[in-house]
Amino acid sequence: MKMSVADYLSQLTSDQVVTEEVEKTAAQSQQKTVLTTAINFMIEQLDTGHLGQYKMNIKMKKGDPVSFRLETNLINIPMDEAERLDVKLLDKEIEYPVNLYLVMESEDINKTGLRIDELANETDQSGKTTDLVTKAQEWVAEHLADIMEARA
Repeated sequence: MKMSVADYLSQLTSDQVVTEEVEKTAAQSQQKTVLTTAINFMIEQLDTGHLGQYKMNIKMKKGDPVSFRLETNLINIPMDEAERLDVKLLDKEIEYPVNLYLVMESEDINKTGLRIDELANETDQSGKTTDLVTKAQEWVAEHLADIMEARA
């Protein structure tokens, strides 16, 4: 799926983003079945021409819950900060591929409290879900471990 910056921002401001929200423990958030459900949800949104966001509130043994999301965007900026998609970064009229990003927010993840990485670009989205699940599983495990270490 491709979209211009103007179309992307228009869908965000008119509440056309399809969202799913769940609560999980740290252990559950890393399970293949949980991540498969999340990734399939996101791919379904892309396949039907919708922007999507899968929010997972992760309950931790120590400290505040961690926000983990799968989001669609044109570049690695969280949906909540879409206003940063200005002409300095991207041309408003050119269509760009919509990518799938892993987003984690916690005061303990790093100095900025935010980690965002690309999970799948336009080419990867039509690939094997199992590959995306494995990549997501490793990413979530690594960053939750960093948070737990920082809180210890």
